[in-house]
Amino acid sequence: MALLKDQPISCLTDWIAYDTKLTILSEQESTSVEAKSRLAQNEIETQITAFLLRQSGVSENASRKLIDKVTVTEPLLRWHSLLTLSMFYADLASLQNSALHREQSRYFEAKSDAARDHLFDTGVGIVNQPIPKAPAPQIISSPGTNPQRFLRGRICFVDADGARGAASSEFLLDMTDGETIELVVPALPVRCTGWLLFLGETSDSMVQAGNGAMPAVAPYEISASEPAPDAPPMSKDGQSPDRFIRYTTELWR
Repeated sequence: MALLKDQPISCLTDWIAYDTKLTILSEQESTSVEAKSRLAQNEIETQITAFLLRQSGVSENASRKLIDKVTVTEPLLRWHSLLTLSMFYADLASLQNSALHREQSRYFEAKSDAARDHLFDTGVGIVNQPIPKAPAPQIISSPGTNPQRFLRGRICFVDADGARGAASSEFLLDMTDGETIELVVPALPVRCTGWLLFLGETSDSMVQAGNGAMPAVAPYEISASEPAPDAPPMSKDGQSPDRFIRYTTELWR
């Protein structure tokens, strides 16, 4: 699972799952669903921080630091998706004075509130040793005689225990003229021991490249034999929660 701080929590695919006409509306209207997604993310971080201050049972300073350890569980993903849609339709209703869009905003708002309550009842997922989402690596291209191909790639950080952070955004590797490609990761986060590379011709066909975690700084050259057809597929999951903080009426002493 990704971390809350990795951003964004949900994306267009998630929003369309709740409202299939969103693609057409977002292209036709001046309001931006991506902008509402960022506002929804900020609102959710504020509410989760307040929840942790009330429910974590630790000091205020420690509670505020917990926000960096929150993982994106399914209830949190659903809350963000629905809150994004509620804000999007509220903006449309205001711009167009549309009763239909106002009603749709209220509908998604009610669903969003239910998703939030479900999250707080079942628990906000916390990982003890968070690994951040990796940025795209530096790509160094030089003339070569490799096979002509066009690949997609992603990387993720890994620690000594084998735990992985969320995968980076997808990057493109253009070797259509046989170029030699080297990837460089300048530095690793604290506790991380290396990074993993995933390659594929399509976004859905990425598999692990190399023989394990690569160190930082040293360039990694993509060989002509990569990606191997029998390599393990890329896992879309990051870290799983080590514990959950739930809503309780118990008084801390």
